[in-house]
Amino acid sequence: MAIDESAATPAQAYQAYFGPAIFAPLAEKVVARAGPARGARALDVACGTGILTRRIATEVGRGGTVVGVDVNPAMLDMARSFPADPGAAPIEYHEADACTLGLPDASFDVCYCQQGLQFFADRPAAVRAQRCSLRDGGTAVIAVWQGLDRHPLYAALADAEEPHLARLGVEVTRTELEAPFSFGDPQELRSLLLDAGFGHVDVWTDVVEARFPHAESFVARMEFAYAAVVPVFAQDPLLFDGYLAAITDATRAVVDEYRAGDEIVVPMHTNIAVAR
Repeated sequence: MAIDESAATPAQAYQAYFGPAIFAPLAEKVVARAGPARGARALDVACGTGILTRRIATEVGRGGTVVGVDVNPAMLDMARSFPADPGAAPIEYHEADACTLGLPDASFDVCYCQQGLQFFADRPAAVRAQRCSLRDGGTAVIAVWQGLDRHPLYAALADAEEPHLARLGVEVTRTELEAPFSFGDPQELRSLLLDAGFGHVDVWTDVVEARFPHAESFVARMEFAYAAVVPVFAQDPLLFDGYLAAITDATRAVVDEYRAGDEIVVPMHTNIAVAR
């Protein structure tokens, strides 16, 4: 079966499917909580395909500067493919690890990180790097999903994926499956930022109503990354079809709870920290 007719690569799938459903609405929440001033110098760490980066560039305007950093070159290629907005700041994209950044210290007025911190191998180092990137009086804004207990649909997907992937010899741990929701404790987030040298930290909770079109293809799109990057699936598409059928069957009841017409509508609960 066709896994994703709209996107040939994981980066394209991320932008085409997850961007409008989750990350663009979340970007609006993040900017509303702590938007950059006109003319500001802004940094977006783990910028991905540039969804938040482009939103920031619109906020700071032509007189500002925006830099996006990500470790994934395919995501950066997608980000660079978007035409410049004539009313927005120019955007520079750099390939770099979030724990080092490779940018001059004290260069930015505000630093953003939307749904990236939970994936970093060394979270304290990444937060310190963000702190070092800021000028005196600068602000860091970090959004991370709350725990898997607040996201039962994704818990059901993980419960289904783990045994089926194991039976196929795919080495994906439960920790990896839960990674997007692995840093949901607001107190832990606040402490991490204070330990990095920020003097004042506020953490708010918020929710994005993610709306995924084409309800029947929801599970297939969620599983697309495995089809694209797991060798056994890339070598044997029919094997992936069998896996996908099993996951779809195992999660059908919980997915149906989120149906609204031809959409899957999922509340995505996030913590947003603003550190100064």
